[in-house]
Amino acid sequence: MGILNMTPDSFYDGNKNINTSFFKKKLKFLKNSDIIDVGAESSRPYSSPISIKDEIKRLSLFIKIKASIDNILSIDSYKYDVIKYALDNGFHIINDITGGGRDNSNIKLAAEYGVPIIIMHMQGNPQNMQVNSKYDNLIDNIINFFEVKINIMKNEYNLTDDQIIIDPGIGFGKSKNDNYMIIDCLDRFKSLGFPIVIGISRKSFLSIDDDTPNDRMESTLIAQSIAAYNGANCIRTHDVNEAYDSLRIIDRFKKEL
Repeated sequence: MGILNMTPDSFYDGNKNINTSFFKKKLKFLKNSDIIDVGAESSRPYSSPISIKDEIKRLSLFIKIKASIDNILSIDSYKYDVIKYALDNGFHIINDITGGGRDNSNIKLAAEYGVPIIIMHMQGNPQNMQVNSKYDNLIDNIINFFEVKINIMKNEYNLTDDQIIIDPGIGFGKSKNDNYMIIDCLDRFKSLGFPIVIGISRKSFLSIDDDTPNDRMESTLIAQSIAAYNGANCIRTHDVNEAYDSLRIIDRFKKEL
């Protein structure tokens, strides 16, 4: 899953000049993605939300050039109106950091449009998620969250199994050690029986000697490879071609087992 941020303030690749030239450059590096995940609001720690109107305005710039893209498209948003706009314009997957939206309204959208939804776990919201994030038992708490959501998706909204994808939410209300524990315990999440998306790319828990996101490709590729080896089904990344090559090596190891 290649990341396409249409934001001026994302922690790694924010850009204030989103235009045709921007899309040509970004899409060149995302062309080998199975899925392109398009987001028009930053969810980095301590970020502030933007209005529905502004988010749709940003997204509309991508809609204008969407016809030239063959990749599966996911909409990275938690706002009902933004997601509906994307689905009405040919998007295929909902990627919701809030785990289904207010009153599970985004799960309802997935049911109405017959599309998959990625349900992510987040403690709090982007503005406060990294402030004193604590758990009674990290893995058990997140699994319990997914069990509740899966029950809602299947029994209240009649989603099929192939419409349900889970994301433990690396960096969303987790400490550095929490993030490593999640990656190390992916087999526990696999036991739920649904595909797992992992978003690790260039995040701060991978920092070495106070480096910046620009310096974290190597640590990202290593962590992504470990996650894939431990059972992640989909890697959400900024560096698609490099991730593709490293995951091919993981495939070779898996085939030898």
